Amino acid sequence: MIITRSPLRISVGGGGTDLPSYYEENGGTVFSSLSINKHIYISLNKRFLDTILIRYLENEEVSDLDDIKHDIIRETLKRLKRDFTGLEITSTSDVPGGTGLGSSGAFGVALQMALRQYTNLKSDKYTLASESTIVEKDILLRPIGLQDQYISSFGGLTEFTVLESGNISASQNINSIKTLEIIKDNLFLYFTDYSRDASTILADQSKEMSDSKRSTEFGNIIEMGKFMYKSLVDADLDSYANCMHDYWMLKRERQKTHTLSGINDVYDHLYAKKLISGGKLVGAGGTGFLLLASKTPSKLHSEMKKFGLKQLEFDIDNDGAKVVQC
Repeated sequence: MIITRSPLRISVGGGGTDLPSYYEENGGTVFSSLSINKHIYISLNKRFLDTILIRYLENEEVSDLDDIKHDIIRETLKRLKRDFTGLEITSTSDVPGGTGLGSSGAFGVALQMALRQYTNLKSDKYTLASESTIVEKDILLRPIGLQDQYISSFGGLTEFTVLESGNISASQNINSIKTLEIIKDNLFLYFTDYSRDASTILADQSKEMSDSKRSTEFGNIIEMGKFMYKSLVDADLDSYANCMHDYWMLKRERQKTHTLSGINDVYDHLYAKKLISGGKLVGAGGTGFLLLASKTPSKLHSEMKKFGLKQLEFDIDNDGAKVVQC
């Protein structure tokens, strides 16, 4: 049996500019993310029977790859062009999909790694990220960016530079003890109890990117992203939180139709009471998980219980995509 895992992520900065509609028209981009110790798991097992058995939220048993309903699994298997007769594929997750933590990208990366381990194909971090991106973006034509696949593959706290051509380089800083302490002790995720399909939101963002009048605004997002990444690397919580707040106010204005007013009300209440120094919703759109920066965590947790929002405890994942068992 082969088991792989890939981490979910929190976007740090530059979100949205990882869409091709931006970096292809504006000479590239820079974005950064933090992978967390919540994962997608893929397990493969060779069966006695010749049919392919697939287990996720549904169960499928097929003889022909074209009959697979799960589109990422189907197209990944077809693209690899190997014999998968009698294979059992099982997917499990620490966190439900559609909650803004990059689960679709992480799923594709974990699947790539498992299948490449099974077929003895190349599986370095760039290959895992680029191949899973090709399946979703070029074959399935989803309006996705690069962030989710690349941070899930690389792991850690990582900044990615994208050229206009689409070539990507990754920069990982050795995390200081202070940075790790801030991530563990001062950054908190709360589930808003809403999930969504990011496709519509990303499609709208892609249209915005093609509007030359908005290019300055998205250029500012890149610069804010660089600043937030550096602040986190430098363990400067105040600078990171303040910039994250400014970024969220800008994003709220830009995505009025996608952000729920109730979530904004919770955030504004916490900010006014000085229980947080900054925060934002992670991922595309206005639902999912709230990331909050606080120097008074016990008071914040007490207040959040009044709103009935569940905390997701997390830490940094430095491994990225990984074979757990082979």
